[in-house]
Amino acid sequence: MSLLLNVFDTAINSDNLGDHIIMDSVWKVLKPLFQDSEFIRTPTHRRATLSEIRAGRRAPMSIVGGTNILKSHMLIRGNWRITPLDYLSWRNVILLGVGWQQYGGESDAVTRLFFRTVLSHTQLHSVRDMHTYERLRGHIPGVIYTGCPTMWEFDEQKCQSLPRRKARDAVFAVTYYRPAPAEDRQVFEILKRRYERVYFWPQQDGDIPYLREIGVEGYTPIAPDVAEYDRILVEQDVDFIGARLHGGIRALQNGRRALVIPVDNRATEIGKSTALPVISREDPAAIERWIDNPRPTRIVMPWGAIARWREQFGVQAAEPRIARR
Repeated sequence: MSLLLNVFDTAINSDNLGDHIIMDSVWKVLKPLFQDSEFIRTPTHRRATLSEIRAGRRAPMSIVGGTNILKSHMLIRGNWRITPLDYLSWRNVILLGVGWQQYGGESDAVTRLFFRTVLSHTQLHSVRDMHTYERLRGHIPGVIYTGCPTMWEFDEQKCQSLPRRKARDAVFAVTYYRPAPAEDRQVFEILKRRYERVYFWPQQDGDIPYLREIGVEGYTPIAPDVAEYDRILVEQDVDFIGARLHGGIRALQNGRRALVIPVDNRATEIGKSTALPVISREDPAAIERWIDNPRPTRIVMPWGAIARWREQFGVQAAEPRIARR
């Protein structure tokens, strides 16, 4: 008889294509681990219906699929739309590569109660940066830093395969809800001067009108679709330079150089932990140096912790590939 596994799918009803990129990697992790399992998908970006809760509760275990889903005040404008019913409904929930939304203050009482009652106290929880690790470890046992599952493929061999030269064209991205018109325009103008063509990747619908509002012109649009973005990354000679964390990680997954411009704590904290290339949009000189003086991309991942998280489900994890010299 196959195992029934509930997955809190953070891409359901999400208008952010970054969540779809994250869930692609989450499924790549889960399906080999639970090959004979039946999966139930429960949304997080909207409140789960009673029928969805009943279906998910049939599973003896649940896993939360990535994204910046935790925060100090879980009931207030969170990325996990929980209600008091969720406190009563869910038990033995395990985290996979989750992050902490913004920096915030201390967790409030109802958030601490949610962590204590809903999250597993016997299984290992995977978090994607050390900031999240420090915020969560005081509330529940078994928290380990594993990095984001979108980066679990970045072993030495993968990193050595990434380009060490400037590409012909560039992909640009913005984050409309963290506006900095002068700085974003300046980054775009740098790309226009240094690349033959600049593509624009709208990870959310709001990115398109924001780009128009700040007066950016002369770019080649990419359709707001992950498959179309993948096609450009595969077929065109491009570097990614933009304010979308998972737009940049997707470029790396497809074998392209990527520089992420942080707009909040997500890319900043992941950059600290993994050496993901991250430069502030307030430092245009550093962005120009990254473009003009390519260096090898060396992502640092906690392979031992990743193996521990996998092995708790009874699966012996493979060692990361070491490139031949």
